[in-house]
Amino acid sequence: MKKPTKVIIQKTSNDTITLEIDGKLQNIQNQLTALQAALESQQTQSFQSAEKIYNIGSIDQANFDFVVRQAGRENVLPERLSQNLITDENRWALSLRQELIDLGISVNKRPSDIFQNYGWLIEEFLRKMETPIGRERSLRRLSFMAEAYQSSLRYLSFIQFAQLLKLKPPGQWHPDIIQFTQMDSQQHLKFDYLNLLLVTSKQICQDLAFMPQIHDLTKELLDTQSSLYGTVLFLKDHRNMLLDGSITRIEEQDNLLDKYLTGLLFWLRKISFLAKYRLVSIKDISLKYQLGTTKNFIHLYGELHGVYDQVFADDEDPNVLEKEIQGQFTYNQSILLFQGNNVESCLDNISDESSYVSLSPLIIDLSVYLKRDTQTPQIYYYAGCEADQYCFAQYNNELIVGDSGKNKSNKFEWVRIQNNQQPELDQLHKQVTRLFDSFKSSS
Repeated sequence: MKKPTKVIIQKTSNDTITLEIDGKLQNIQNQLTALQAALESQQTQSFQSAEKIYNIGSIDQANFDFVVRQAGRENVLPERLSQNLITDENRWALSLRQELIDLGISVNKRPSDIFQNYGWLIEEFLRKMETPIGRERSLRRLSFMAEAYQSSLRYLSFIQFAQLLKLKPPGQWHPDIIQFTQMDSQQHLKFDYLNLLLVTSKQICQDLAFMPQIHDLTKELLDTQSSLYGTVLFLKDHRNMLLDGSITRIEEQDNLLDKYLTGLLFWLRKISFLAKYRLVSIKDISLKYQLGTTKNFIHLYGELHGVYDQVFADDEDPNVLEKEIQGQFTYNQSILLFQGNNVESCLDNISDESSYVSLSPLIIDLSVYLKRDTQTPQIYYYAGCEADQYCFAQYNNELIVGDSGKNKSNKFEWVRIQNNQQPELDQLHKQVTRLFDSFKSSS
């Protein structure tokens, strides 16, 4: 059997693309049609740009530059950012606060109050950066920053993915979206959520978008001359290097911590629009009704922002809130993202289905499935599959760096067809299977 031809983009210029085809170099025009013709002549559909393998069927004029210009580029922070590095002494959190104020969000100067505007999926790693161990100039600090970036990228991708499901676009699913639904659990740490974000956003009309700010973000990302393009590739590349073990001694990396913090802050300011939305776990819904009266639905819910560190003397469960809504209800066992930053007002507006989107079962509250009604929400996200079982990872799992071995605080939940010890998870397995079955038929 003939060995598949290996095509790698080595470098690009404004006019040409240099390909390595089975070890031999060849220059072609820097055009999509030229790349398509080169691949067709080699009877292959795939090529490599930087570290990722792409199928030519997933490339069009919109993302062509974004993909090919990654190859051969210097792995550096854009010059305008590297000339004004942020250090630990810069009080970087206050820069985020100023961005939030500019958006009309009222927030004080405490870092914890600033971070909570990004929600649990992101704020936990920002909070860890401000802990004593997170302030040390070490690989651990770099890992916290890298996961703050990756978690935010995954969050945005899940929002767009959930919108597509809600809009039910006609025709075949994009192959990169199908690849996500079939992701192996061993791949989730290095899965290309940046590409998934671009692909899903492309299929959503901005006029119909639940979170239209993402369209402006992806438009800037696709501009290969923008600082944002260079910044996200810098953040992504160094996170991959950390995962691969290429970075072993932080002191040997020239100002890497300051460079990564500068890039991360630039990225976080770009996505500060998340402060205008609120993530909520709907833990339970019950009906309150007497003959001749209006039906009221009592929602037990947990807000997924901020840290539960308050003491309520008269409340045995400060983590679960209650909201009585007349004549309307949402979806139990769901993680819902609402437009607006006041959850009570958002719940009052649940009759408008365009005001929220469900992120479940991509993101789940495990405490709901396991009937732990009086516990802090236990948030997990979809992290791949193996055979007939699905893997969910805890939202605040850390990267394993250096010689630390396994992190004992990291948690995963495997959801099988039959969960003998936790039968409540059987329902979750059915939900995920039902969701992904439509993608299998498109592959």
